[in-house]
Amino acid sequence: MNTIISQLKKYTVFGAVALTAIVYTGCTDLDENPYTFIDPDKFYNTEAEINAALNNTYRAYRNQAGSARNYIAPLEILTDVGEANYRKETQNHYRNTWSDMNNINNTFSDVWEKGFATINDANIVLGRVENVEMDATKKNYIKGQALFLRAYSFYHIVRIYGGCPIPLTYTEGVTGLKMPRESADKVWERIFTDLKDAAGMLPPRNTSNYEVWRVSKDACHALLGEAYLYKATISSKDNLTANKDELELSKQYSKLVIDEAKKGTYDLMQNYNDLWYWFNKNAKNGKESIFELQYFNGEGGDCGMAVDFGVYGGMKKDGKVVAGAYYCRFGPTKDVYVSYDPKDTRRNVLLTEYTDKNNVNWKFDVEAEYWKDKDGNPLLIEGDRAYSFMTLINAKYIDPWADVNLYNSMPAPNFPQLRYAEVLLNYAEAANLLKAGDGLAELNLVHQRAGLTPLPAMGQKEMDDAILQERIWEFVGEGKIYFDELRKGVLGDRVEKTAHRSWKMYDNNEYLQKGIPNSRKKIFVCYPMTHKPTKSWLWKIPSKDISSNTLLEQNPENQSAALQYDWVASSEK
Repeated sequence: MNTIISQLKKYTVFGAVALTAIVYTGCTDLDENPYTFIDPDKFYNTEAEINAALNNTYRAYRNQAGSARNYIAPLEILTDVGEANYRKETQNHYRNTWSDMNNINNTFSDVWEKGFATINDANIVLGRVENVEMDATKKNYIKGQALFLRAYSFYHIVRIYGGCPIPLTYTEGVTGLKMPRESADKVWERIFTDLKDAAGMLPPRNTSNYEVWRVSKDACHALLGEAYLYKATISSKDNLTANKDELELSKQYSKLVIDEAKKGTYDLMQNYNDLWYWFNKNAKNGKESIFELQYFNGEGGDCGMAVDFGVYGGMKKDGKVVAGAYYCRFGPTKDVYVSYDPKDTRRNVLLTEYTDKNNVNWKFDVEAEYWKDKDGNPLLIEGDRAYSFMTLINAKYIDPWADVNLYNSMPAPNFPQLRYAEVLLNYAEAANLLKAGDGLAELNLVHQRAGLTPLPAMGQKEMDDAILQERIWEFVGEGKIYFDELRKGVLGDRVEKTAHRSWKMYDNNEYLQKGIPNSRKKIFVCYPMTHKPTKSWLWKIPSKDISSNTLLEQNPENQSAALQYDWVASSEK
């Protein structure tokens, strides 16, 4: 895919900027209506046209935040809770053990590009809406949604790359496409400003004639609570001495959402499994949802998360073949599975048994770490190449409801961005870091929802660790844990422990089936770890984006923390 700059240049040759408007119908259905190439200064002049531009911004943000293969899958693989499984590509093999990480080809390939596509689309809306004759309240709603989506895009970019350009106007022609990077602090200022401005323009959820899937005032407050907490902790060497002012702001904004929940607007789902499409056909925009990416069964609306989480070769649920051209490119690790209390209902989402489309029942041997049929035969995929299939299955994004004949390759579960459970944990963490023990009640709401007994009072450090562990159990597969472990300064130690255990399995040179090289255990975890991340880790800006904007400066080489384990292969000793 071309960079956003090259795309805009290409469109300018036609004398225009492209808009593919995504028009939402009902709560979650999407319908794509392509508009011709035309100058935005001549096109966005009516309420219908500006709404089309806003819907296009939602689509662009969905492309960024829901980029499964190039964003969410790598985020999970970079932690102790996820690992690569079947892949034709090799890029994530390096990520799996943090090998060769200063290589620019091992960065995130499109977070930057897709982020700035969203930002430019948001800027089109903000730059044109003032000239549109329409109801003032509706105009504010449009501006608020665009500001939120712009801020959320910057939030993804600053956590991955650090400082970046901060364009606040849309591009016109080929001018203004090259901009230098601003400092990370300035990007954070823009995020906070946009979210606060948006909150002042948007209604709370369940406002009459305002669709439930749209960005609300509460979503702004929830993201402010999360963003202030992230900045406070990522910027401190010791989490217990994180910036108090930022922690207080995080607590205050999370409290606003909690207060709204007390009015009945939000609540935790009583059954954790009901949050997910695999278990619940109505698992979209429920009472725990604050903001989520909308998908549908159909061209342009399918969820890539489902494709990468699903089982290669198909599976059944309740006797019916599940829709989806699945590849299971990554999955949860044994380490995260065994960390759950057996009574924890969240563990049920990590499947250890399924029936394939040929009615063969497969069970995951947790100790041996591979799938077996009733006779003990291993699950090998891809015919003659016979790749070993060795991760657990995360069922959060598998679609059992679509008509296979119509939508086999277009699964449609939504992808949550902000959930009420996270607001409670954000509040608990900020409160405890401000005053030891505060926030225990909010932590226990999430903990007990999983069917566990309440946690007792504990010291500040112990509670901080307990909150991080709760996040890990709660958010497997949601693209959250990488950022949580990074900002808390534990990502390096945790991932090295898990990666080394898997690598030693590979180093043992065991095969699931004699004579088939690709059946070697942990074949996709086959590189010794060379880089151990610290809290200051920043990814390289993709080379295509650097070359398109000569004013950009590349991030420096990352320095690895000291490795604790022996990474020398047995054959080399």
